[in-house]
Formats: sequence, structure tokens, C-alpha cells
Amino acid sequence: MKGPLTAVRAAVALALAGTLVMACGADGGGSKTLTWSMWADGGEEHQVWRELADRVSGEDPQITIKLETSSFDDYFAKLGTRFDRGDAPCIVSMQSLRTAGYTQGMLPLDDLIAKNKFDVTDFDKSIMKGLSADGKQYALPYDFGPVILTYNKGMFRNAGVPEPKPGWTLAEFESVARKLTGDRKYGFVAAPQDLWMFPMVLTKTGAQPTDAAGNLRLTAATMTRGVQWYADLAARKKVAPHLPGADAAFFAERMFLSGDVAMGASGPWALLNLKNQAGFQVGLTTIPAGPDGSRTYSAGSGFGISKSCPDPERAFKAITLMTAKKQLEWLGGVGRAYPSRESAQHAWYESAHLAGAREVLEAANATSIPLRTTKHWEQVNHLLNQYGAQLFNGTSSAKQVLEQVQRQAGQD
Repeated sequence: MKGPLTAVRAAVALALAGTLVMACGADGGGSKTLTWSMWADGGEEHQVWRELADRVSGEDPQITIKLETSSFDDYFAKLGTRFDRGDAPCIVSMQSLRTAGYTQGMLPLDDLIAKNKFDVTDFDKSIMKGLSADGKQYALPYDFGPVILTYNKGMFRNAGVPEPKPGWTLAEFESVARKLTGDRKYGFVAAPQDLWMFPMVLTKTGAQPTDAAGNLRLTAATMTRGVQWYADLAARKKVAPHLPGADAAFFAERMFLSGDVAMGASGPWALLNLKNQAGFQVGLTTIPAGPDGSRTYSAGSGFGISKSCPDPERAFKAITLMTAKKQLEWLGGVGRAYPSRESAQHAWYESAHLAGAREVLEAANATSIPLRTTKHWEQVNHLLNQYGAQLFNGTSSAKQVLEQVQRQAGQD
């Protein structure tokens, strides 16, 4: 899935180039080419997805997949337009947080699942729910995971601060953040992105950004109180850096990778890449426990079928092969997914070599719930980033910012 870390946007942990070919085309040997759109940052990530497409063709020579990639942001910025034009690729990659906003162009999979007697019981239930909307399944998942905290082991060691263990509390978190702040270093990095901010708000006050019907609810008292507490880590308590006035979207990930902050939010889709990129040893732990214990969100990504696809049966066969245990074990092994199939998750652990990873992820999974979003979630995130600097730098209150975002994005 597309996670908070730039290097992992191909695994999240999820682009349409301006000139995608039509969804299906004739190919030799009785097969047809299925076009598949996916997000990727750079040639290495493109190659992983290219190999997945080739592996599927190796399993079924009647399926040929043409992969098209571009950046995560470009992908979702253009996908709605492609749906409206009726020329979207056959196989569409989708992130759980954005599913509700793109169902107008996606084919519900329920009938195909039933017709083909496709067994979905091995998939994690939370990500299956996350890739559904209005009671219909729109994608089969390849990855998922709970939001957790990553930390810089060296900063803890140098400060003589014990490393956090699963089940630690918000009081302990704030105490540790204070001890690790100083000399232009910070204990934590806070940011207004959904997967960075809302899990911490959830564990603090129990507030969720939407109601059961999927309507945006940012102005509830518990949400305002939770967001103000979170923003005050930077604005008032000074244990997190201020946000820049511009380009705040990926500020937090850059700060954590720089080694200037001790802790930040992340997910299992990002950890293997983070471990390879960070110039320090990475640890992980659960979101700190609030009044009702440690609470967090899960998110992930998968593959669906566009309504404009002329061969949905073949496309369905392709996405079942793309999400088969064998392929998810491979993706987990190369560090591009925390597998959505429970039977394939061992491959991720075997490759991660991160001490305590299983204990942390199992504890987080036990308390995680899908982050439910609105059809206008892209706009919500854009507005949170737009006004985030004012909030996190202390020039506006959570009440002011959330009311403004609610007015502009609460069209549901």
C-alpha cells in the first residue's frame, strides 16, 4: 500500500501515465492483453510489479498483462478522469482509504467471487472490508497492516532512554518524547496526513473522522480535542518540529529518515524499505495506549476491475493469480507487501529480521479497525495539508481548521 514513506508508495504502502493504452488488446496465441495500472516510484519498484505481471503470465499463458505506472499522487489525480472517459485500464490498483471515492468506475466483484467459487477466507477481514463500499467488494487485497510507531534505536540508546514496548501508554510516550527533544532533535514528528494523525487521535479520544454512514465528522468535540492535543506536540509542547509553510505532505517521512526525530508513524508495508534507507537501526512498537487501550487503524491496497474492461472474467482470473498465496509470499519476501493472506505473512517476517516485529504487529492487529473514509477523501487530505502548518505551528486552533475542512470537504 501507499504508506507514509516515499520509498514505499509502490508497496502501501499505492498512476496513470498520460497515454495509457486501451484496456484490452489482441495478442498472439489466443491470449489477450490486460492493461494494469499501478503506482511506482522509480525503476526498481516498477520492476517488482513488472515481475509480478510476468509471474501471472507464467501461471496462465492465456493472460498477458501490460503494466503502466506513474507516481502515487498522479495515479489518483487522474484515475477519476479515466473512469469518466470510459477508457480506464482493465486492472485497477486501489488503496483502501480511497476506495469509496472511485466506485463509480469499478466493477463490484461479488458476483465474480460467487460464480468462480473463489475462497476469500484466507484474506485478512479488515482489509477486505477496507476495499469494499456500500456492502460491495471492489478489490482483492495484496497487502495491509496496522499503523504503528517506528523509532530510532540510536537516539534512545544515546539518551539512556529504555526502548518502548507494546502496550506502553500515552503518558509514557509524552515523557519519552520530552527526554529525546533537544539540540535541534525532536522526540516525535507529527503531521496532518490521515495515517499519521488519525491513529493517534483514535487512541487519545476514540474519535473517528467519519460516522457509520461514511459522512465526514471532523467537528465533533472528541475529534477537535484529539487533533488539538496532537498538533500541540509541535505547537505548544515543542517535542515535534513545526511544519513548513509549504510542501507539508511528506515532511514527516523526510524528518524521520533524516535522523533528526526519534519516533514517527508507519506501517508494515514500509518497514523493510525504511530499514534499507535509514542511516540508523529502526525499532517498532504499538501506538501508545490511551484511556481505552492502544487503538489504531489498518489500511492496505489491492486490485480491482474497471467497468470499461471488455473481458472482466479474464481480468478476475488475473487478479486472483496476482493475490494468490504464492505471489504474496514472493511480494512479502522482496519487501513490497505485508501479505493480505494470513498464510503468506510468514514470508514478510522471514525477510524483515526486525526484532520484536511479530509481537508488535500481532498486538496492533488485535486492536486495529479499518480507517473508513468519504468519497471526497482526496480533498480532505489536501485541505488538512493546506491548513496544517497553521495548526501545527500554533497560529490556528484545531476547531478553526477542522471547521474549515468540514465546510469545504463535507459534501457527503
